[in-house]
Amino acid sequence: MAFRLPTNLTIGQQYVAVSPGDVAALESYLPSSSRMLIGVVFSERYDGFEEDCERANERLLEEPGLLTWLEYPGQFVTPDADGNPIAWIHYQSSPVWWVILLAILGTIFILPIIGVLPFWIIDKMFPGTMELISMVVVLMIVGGIMLVVPKMLKPAKEEEK
Repeated sequence: MAFRLPTNLTIGQQYVAVSPGDVAALESYLPSSSRMLIGVVFSERYDGFEEDCERANERLLEEPGLLTWLEYPGQFVTPDADGNPIAWIHYQSSPVWWVILLAILGTIFILPIIGVLPFWIIDKMFPGTMELISMVVVLMIVGGIMLVVPKMLKPAKEEEK
């Protein structure tokens, strides 16, 4: 789970941001033209993840005044190269862009966010429920296989003429 920095760059400061407000507060104290690298972590790398990253990148390219890194011209959003469910957002800060970026990215990645929300709420309300649901699903799959396999292994009946 690592972004591949260009060879001429190193990480100057690293922070763990828990909420979008943390990123906005951090960005407001940084000098103009600071390079921002933010990893947006999803619960899983869903089908269409790369396409959503591409659409987000195209949308951010339309935003006037938003600058890319010189090493990655025309690139704001990069899916994690190691296959992890992370969309790396990289841009030059000036002025505070994170709130604007968050609004744009939210419209593109809304389905994965909404898709996980009910499960998150259920898990917070009833801890351990998600494990129970996954066990029931596995038991149903095994039960379905047990119903089908004996029929497949039964010898074929000969037809009478």
